[in-house]
Amino acid sequence: MASPRFSVIIPTLNEEKFLPGLLTSLVNQTEKPFKVIVVDGKSKDTTVAVAESFKKKLPLRVITCEQASLPMQRNRGAAQARGEWFVFIDADSVLLPYFFERVGAFINGEKPSFFTTWFRPDSESQGDALFTLFANLYVEGAAFIKRPLSPGPMTILRREVFFSVNGYDETVLWGEDYDLTRRLVARGVLPRILRETLYIHSLRRLRVEGKIKVLSLYSKAALVALLTGKTFRRVSDYMMGGHIYEKRRR
Repeated sequence: MASPRFSVIIPTLNEEKFLPGLLTSLVNQTEKPFKVIVVDGKSKDTTVAVAESFKKKLPLRVITCEQASLPMQRNRGAAQARGEWFVFIDADSVLLPYFFERVGAFINGEKPSFFTTWFRPDSESQGDALFTLFANLYVEGAAFIKRPLSPGPMTILRREVFFSVNGYDETVLWGEDYDLTRRLVARGVLPRILRETLYIHSLRRLRVEGKIKVLSLYSKAALVALLTGKTFRRVSDYMMGGHIYEKRRR
């Protein structure tokens, strides 16, 4: 059987409420040149069963990682992937129906090796819209001043480019996306930006932890990255997993 053009790699931890939105958006793609790998970090809810339930609708495989860790889970997914391109996406995101159609056209026309896209928030809130504008402008600005970044929620790159730096550094527990970008840039692989809004990114963390706290953390990390080319490797109270958002989910 021929390898797919894209391998979609989704790390999960207790995402039973959010994962169906992403998988449904994959089912509804106008073009489907992909296979899906869900890498679970030993969820305590029904995440694995939810993922398995989509096997009749999607070419999908579910694997279990030895622990919950974004860089580790992404690496385990990549090790099992056979696609020419890897698409790393968070479980609480949703792809617009023409995502792969537009990504494929960008690859064919622009010949990138590593890129991301614009996104929009999962609400109509003015505050969420402003945060999204700030995030998209930060990615643009970082590229302009030669400190480029490919955001963790949406990173697309050729398999050989990913393995050329041995994937994500599993010792980096926060900012693993910037660390990957930094190492690729050092090898002369610069991230590109597909300037179209192609996915919906959940701002659930802002709603649960508060905009001030989250913006303060990301602003400090952004400043450090822009000034020094480095970022935080861990944040002591940073938690992952869909369960921490359940009580205040909208």
